[in-house]
Amino acid sequence: MSLFPVGVWDTAHALTMSGAGQGILLLAPVVVGAVLLMFWIGHQWLERSGVNHPAASAALVTSTAMATPVVAMFLAPEVMPMPGGTTVNTAFLTGVIATLGMGASVLAQRPPDRWQPGVLPALAVVAVLLTALPGLSEMVRAHAADERSRAQITSFDQTIAVLDHPDWSLAQVHEVHEGLRLTYRGPEGTPLHVLTWNEERSTKAGIHAGCDFPGTWCRDLEGMVVVHHSGGHPSELRTHLDDGTVASLVPRPGTAADLVDASRALRPERPGERAALVESVTT
Repeated sequence: MSLFPVGVWDTAHALTMSGAGQGILLLAPVVVGAVLLMFWIGHQWLERSGVNHPAASAALVTSTAMATPVVAMFLAPEVMPMPGGTTVNTAFLTGVIATLGMGASVLAQRPPDRWQPGVLPALAVVAVLLTALPGLSEMVRAHAADERSRAQITSFDQTIAVLDHPDWSLAQVHEVHEGLRLTYRGPEGTPLHVLTWNEERSTKAGIHAGCDFPGTWCRDLEGMVVVHHSGGHPSELRTHLDDGTVASLVPRPGTAADLVDASRALRPERPGERAALVESVTT
């Protein structure tokens, strides 16, 4: 059952990409018929198994099989408890949620002479679990992002340039082409990127790399290079760290930033400081 919505989505997506979008309308009666067939099969099986409230239970199981793939694919794509991709995990999540829901109904059964909650416990459990999936997906995504940031910092084989200024706090890290970029935020949330060049770019390209490109001009200033890509504010300031590594300050395009003043707070990382950098971007 759980694979049916996945198949419907894949078919609809294929029709849309192929230009046969109107073919989706032809899927409507097929989908309705398939859902009714799943409900009927579930009802017959549950009734013959002696389950109380077979119609309500079959409706709940069918609804869970239809809703779980939609939630998992669109609202909780990061929840992958099993290896094997989306299809396997969708089937697994649907089975787990439906089983836990029906298990709750079994545990909530009361003596025959008392009021029976029916499938209400199962409905509550299924609703809670489906509602929790997006939040769980966000937690998984955040954890993966933290681990990626940790790996990018710890595995960088050059001295990392650090902006040591009380007005700027480290917020993000990204591994970019030919370097590592630390993003700092100012008091008003304005970003300032500190890009540490890797060894190849620092030694081969040099601090004046790209200065001969059309529309780009550079000027030397106190051992640093200020790069302009237009007639407005400087778009980059480059300098050397003590070991020859090139580090550059890159503001948000179109914003006025005192790069020269900020460069005075630029320094190479201290021994053992990478743990603090990791903590700054993962908390």
